Amino acid sequence: MQSYKVKQVAQMAGVSVRTLHHYDKIGLLEPAYIGANNYRYYTRDELVKLQQILFFKDMGLSLHQIAMALKNTNVDRAQLLIEHKKQLQLQARRQNQLIRTIDRAIDELLGNEEMKVDDLYKGFSTKKQREHEQWLVDHHGPHMTPDIDLARNKLEKDADGKKDQLITQRMGELKEIEGEIILAFQSGITSEDEALNVAMKRHHQWVAQWWGKKPDQSAYIGLAQLYQSHPDFVARYEALATGFTPFLAQAMVAFAKRSLD
Repeated sequence: MQSYKVKQVAQMAGVSVRTLHHYDKIGLLEPAYIGANNYRYYTRDELVKLQQILFFKDMGLSLHQIAMALKNTNVDRAQLLIEHKKQLQLQARRQNQLIRTIDRAIDELLGNEEMKVDDLYKGFSTKKQREHEQWLVDHHGPHMTPDIDLARNKLEKDADGKKDQLITQRMGELKEIEGEIILAFQSGITSEDEALNVAMKRHHQWVAQWWGKKPDQSAYIGLAQLYQSHPDFVARYEALATGFTPFLAQAMVAFAKRSLD
């Protein structure tokens, strides 16, 4: 039977190697065997089980609840997925209806001028970015302006004419980092737990990429306040996991106080 190394499985499933290591550590998904080289190896059975874990995670189940679900019979697990499928289909119908409604509204507002619907959902547009920058200035004072200008210039320099590509890459990095923090959140640890240090350090370094310098304690705490106060960020983080917004903000504050000057 063909087997796969942990890195191969991570790439296929779109999760991090750290996530698979964590699943192994808590007994949620153990490898088929450990090779003489101490590498973890997974077979098709483990890949199927991982697929089910990801489905259940998407349903909003905690890791403990997922572990209990995996102990059910195949019929019971299939029934859970059938119910999840029904919910996804219902959400898809609602979203499609909303998009059609928005499309008509735009068409009317712009005098029948066509606008690509995709342009509405590219995440934080330039206009939104300006709004967030203005929020920082309004809440933390005009001394934020030089830092904002530095961040803009750093992005343009790093992008070297390929801004969209760079943003896509960095958002992929953020997805992995946030995935680790969400795993910790769903495992039940507190936002002040030092076990979060590695993930929070990666988050802090990710922010530093955008800012062009490492945020000090005050700046990182200010960013946490932005995440918890601005409706755009609240909506984003709550879509990732209910209750994740305050957890992330509190984890950032705790990390800043522990590790930053």
